[in-house]
Amino acid sequence: MKSKAYAAGTIINALALGYGSAFGLNMLTKVKLSVEDDLKRSLLIENGEEKESKIVDRVLSEFGIRGAVEVESEIPKGSGLGSSSAFMNALLLSVYKHLGIRLLAHEILRLNAKLSLELGISYTGAFDDASASLFGGIVISNNKEMKLISWEFKRAKALILIPEWGRGKISLNEIRRNPELVKKAVELALNGDYREAMILNSKHYCDRIGYPFEVIEKVRDLDCFCGLSGNGPTFVAFGSKDSLKDVEEIWSEYGKVVWTNLAETPSDEVVIKSELYDSSGNM
Repeated sequence: MKSKAYAAGTIINALALGYGSAFGLNMLTKVKLSVEDDLKRSLLIENGEEKESKIVDRVLSEFGIRGAVEVESEIPKGSGLGSSSAFMNALLLSVYKHLGIRLLAHEILRLNAKLSLELGISYTGAFDDASASLFGGIVISNNKEMKLISWEFKRAKALILIPEWGRGKISLNEIRRNPELVKKAVELALNGDYREAMILNSKHYCDRIGYPFEVIEKVRDLDCFCGLSGNGPTFVAFGSKDSLKDVEEIWSEYGKVVWTNLAETPSDEVVIKSELYDSSGNM
């Protein structure tokens, strides 16, 4: 059984306040599940190499099955592009299909977040990243309640900067100290001003984690949306092809630049019901 999910770029990182906003990027994680109940334990096969995986073990045991999970991914691990959320989405979709379970989006996303918290692969459950990874488009979410506030599509090209430096140290106490910029960013995002929201979010997290905000400052006056993705180290930008050519020229000084586009359709034929949404949007 095969499934796929998208990478996710960040508008608002949910670590500071529990409210997040993300967008789907057309970089895929593909999963093929072969159920083999006679296996002693489930296997992850990555790039042809068999590995043990606590995610595979936990997800398949949730449904009382064992099997081999082959994965191919275009998403760099530990990059701030939602690689774990994408893998969990694709794996859950494959399990649901194998068992003939209806693909209810709110159930898949909440189980993704629940297991991510349980396994310690996310601080917040990453409901925003998981939603963008499954749906494409731009989402705003209440991660504490595991509900979406809004979801919309936007057609645009995108750039990803994979810088020469690695991921900075994450201190929750430091990130949650004086989150005024993030509060303002959430308000702006709820009003549709994703551009300024990304800049304010990036300023807060670059300062707290230790990334150079100049990566944003050098392109913020160009006709694009740009910001730090997740906990870094990657930066993302989206907009028109012409505007992003200027961003690419500047960002190439800092590392590798990859072109893609915003994902414009859900990664699978999921069923979306009212249980997915929190219409209040209150902070």
